[in-house]
Amino acid sequence: MSSALSPAMSRLTIGMPAFAIALVFLVSTSVGRETGGEALRWLALELVNQSRAAHNLPPLRLEAKLSSAAQFHADDMLRRDYYAHNSPEGRSVSDRYQSFGGSAWVLTAENLAKCEGCKPPLSEVYVRQMHERWMLSPGHRANILREGLDSFGYGIVIDASERFYAVQTFAGPGTPEGAASAAGDTPLSPDEQARTALDRINARREASGRKPLNLSGPLSAAAGSLAPSPGASDFNVDESADLYGALPPAERNSWPSLTVLIASCGGCGAAPVAADVANFTEQWLEHPDYEKILLSGDLTHWGFTIAADGRGKKIAVGLTGKRK
Repeated sequence: MSSALSPAMSRLTIGMPAFAIALVFLVSTSVGRETGGEALRWLALELVNQSRAAHNLPPLRLEAKLSSAAQFHADDMLRRDYYAHNSPEGRSVSDRYQSFGGSAWVLTAENLAKCEGCKPPLSEVYVRQMHERWMLSPGHRANILREGLDSFGYGIVIDASERFYAVQTFAGPGTPEGAASAAGDTPLSPDEQARTALDRINARREASGRKPLNLSGPLSAAAGSLAPSPGASDFNVDESADLYGALPPAERNSWPSLTVLIASCGGCGAAPVAADVANFTEQWLEHPDYEKILLSGDLTHWGFTIAADGRGKKIAVGLTGKRK
């Protein structure tokens, strides 16, 4: 058996018949090979959702892109006689998902299974046996019961020489890093985001003998206008945008200088929470160049926002400057 969570990966094996798990799905019509149909995919999803329901986790939905990626990987492993989460060229489950139109910013995971000496035809028995073995393996079980997932894909193939491969794939927005406490899991309003970030920055400034910064509504509003909207097709910050043009007209002559800071994360949850603010501000404060900016004695004010696309990508925009 093997299981993978992008970007980390682990691998396990068990005795005969030897099953290996991985996520990717693509229908094969090659002569001498038999692939699973929709009925087997839906059964695989039903079994996964039964296990998740038993642990009070929300159900997953079948996604065509994940299934196409899963079947492709199952077919490829059979055709080229290898067994791994990464292809011989080094392509991962995330790479395969993206090749079928999936996002690079979602959390992806996969379980693989293989069997030598498994006789065709494919049937529900194989699907149920694989699920039972995955649930008995800590790594595979963790993928099936992982929080932050909402989508599922499945691929399965067998040939006349009794070689069998199956792939489970998972995707979702993920969860914020370090959001183990109730406070870390609480969604924050834009004002709460800015104040929480300011508290962390000012704590570092105080420790360094610097005066605290003040929260600026106009700077936070400008940071929000620079950030992409949730429904934007290109969910990125336009780094060539005019910073002063983002300010309200009455504010544009009040700031001799402005500096923008940008950070992003993927697979880190659907909505901005306290843990995100902590992660982004620490990312800046731990980087020598950004730390120098945030601890500058010339600064007086701070503005901040986090934009989230709802599918796992978040972008933080910090805007700081000296007011006349």
